[in-house]
Formats: sequence, structure tokens, C-alpha cells
Amino acid sequence: MTFILFKKREFSDLISDTFSFFKINGKHFFRNYFLINGGLLVLFCALLYFVFKIYFEVLFSGSGTLKANYLSQYFSNNMGLFSGTFSFFLLLIIAISLINVAYPVLYLQLLNTKKGAEFTSAEIINSLKENISKMIKFSIGFIFILMPIMMVVFTLLFLLCIIIIGIPMLMITAPAFLTWLNLSFYTYLTEELRFFASLKKGYSLLKQQFWAVVGASFIILILIQFIQTIITMIPYFFGTALFLTSTNLGTPDATKNIGFFISFIFIFAILMGALFNNLIIVNQGIIYYSLREETENNSSESQIDLIGMDNE
Repeated sequence: MTFILFKKREFSDLISDTFSFFKINGKHFFRNYFLINGGLLVLFCALLYFVFKIYFEVLFSGSGTLKANYLSQYFSNNMGLFSGTFSFFLLLIIAISLINVAYPVLYLQLLNTKKGAEFTSAEIINSLKENISKMIKFSIGFIFILMPIMMVVFTLLFLLCIIIIGIPMLMITAPAFLTWLNLSFYTYLTEELRFFASLKKGYSLLKQQFWAVVGASFIILILIQFIQTIITMIPYFFGTALFLTSTNLGTPDATKNIGFFISFIFIFAILMGALFNNLIIVNQGIIYYSLREETENNSSESQIDLIGMDNE
């Protein structure tokens, strides 16, 4: 069964087809995701645990003065290690972030060009390599051009929440901005357009079915946040119950276990966020291809290609 990207979709289809995509291609999608990004995620978690370990050693080391002295001495004795670790940690975060946002985009692009999920992780990696400069350029444009605008707009909206009217405006503006950004990013990586041309086309696509698109994005965001919170809270409640029933409360071992448990929950939440981010970006991709179908009518060509493949 082949998932059709270019297809005219109504409001409900934009939501249901997101789950249909993972029902059809989820195994192939996540297998390649972990093959490409799994090692970096494991390395990131290991470094994050190292940072937490140091933090909790300082936290449970004694009085405030002793903690400050311990921390200062620890950094002085390990300045080279910390500088190198921080630099590597920063580069790792950038690499993981770029892969996380670009992988679903390029996966859908290959799914469209290959007319099915008949491609390997090597082809996805090659696609990532070919688009690395575009990924970096878009990130720079987002940080230095879009982010300042976003900060001003959302600061004003949060202030307007005091007089109630800001709440519905925020509920509309947040998914609208996210969708515009993702549509622009899909356009930038998928089509031969420059940064500002991609932003313009992303805005044009958003306006085609504004309320349906924004509504679908809002529901997906709320639904995924709800599921992610429940999954994250399961180990939290389980660990809390173990600590409350433990007979070693107040001992050094107990404080170490608390530090380990908090570190585990935080790292687990980050991993869940990385995984569920794929669902959000795939949903935005389905919106992108659906809106393109409204004006380009690519579905007829896709259906002819699929008929030819079936005859083979």
C-alpha cells in the first residue's frame, strides 16, 4: 500500500492522514530515523547525564559556601574538559536539531519521487548531505530574521492575555506561525526557491485554507502534547511511588538515586520530544502537499505512475 502525498484534503483528512501515514510507513520511517540519528541521540543523552551528574554532586555536597567552593574548584581543575565538552555538546545539539527538522521533510520528498518507501537510509543520508547548506542557511534566517519578529509578536500576545483577548489570539497565532514556518521550510528544501521566496510561498499556501490548516495544526499539537505528557508522567509516578515506599530516605544512597531519577526523567522527556517532533513535521508535510495539490493538481500524474507500477 502506497501513501499518496498529493491529495486534496479537508480539515479532518489533514489530521487522520497523519496517523494513516505512520500506519503505512511508520516502521520504515522510524527504522531509518534511528539508523541515522540514533547514535547522536545516545551520545547526547550520555553527555547530558554527565552534566546532571556534576550538578547533583554540587547540589548535595553540603552548605551553600561549600557548594560554591566545590563548584569553583571543580571547574578550575577541569577547565579544558568542560570547554571541550561544551563545544562538542553545542555542535551535537545543532546536528541533532538539523536532522530532526530536516529528516521528515526529505523523507516525504523521497517518498514522493520514489513513488513509495522503496529507498534506503543511505539515500536519506545523501539527501541530508546535499541539503546541509540549505538547512544551515534557513536556520540562520530563522534565528536572525524570524525569531526577533516572533519574540515581539508573542510578547505582545502574552501581555494581551491579561485582558483575555490575547488568549484566543495566541491560540490562533501560535499554530499559524508554526505552520507558516514549516510550509516555508518544506518549500525551501523541496523546491528551487530562495529563503524569502520560500517564506512568501509558505504564507501564500497558509492562506489557501487558513482555518482548516491552523485548526488541524492546533489539534495535532494539543494531541501530541497530551500523549507525550502521559508517557513522560508514567515513569515519574512509578519512581515517586518507589521513593515514598523506600526505607532508605535521607541516606546518601537515596540522594544519589533522586539525582539519577530526575536526570532520567529529564532525558526521557527530551527523547520523547525528539520522537514526537516527527509526527508534527510529518503533519505539516501532509498539509504542504495537500495545499500544493489545490493549485498544481499533481494527483492525476501520481495515480498514472502508480497504475504503471501496479502493472509491473
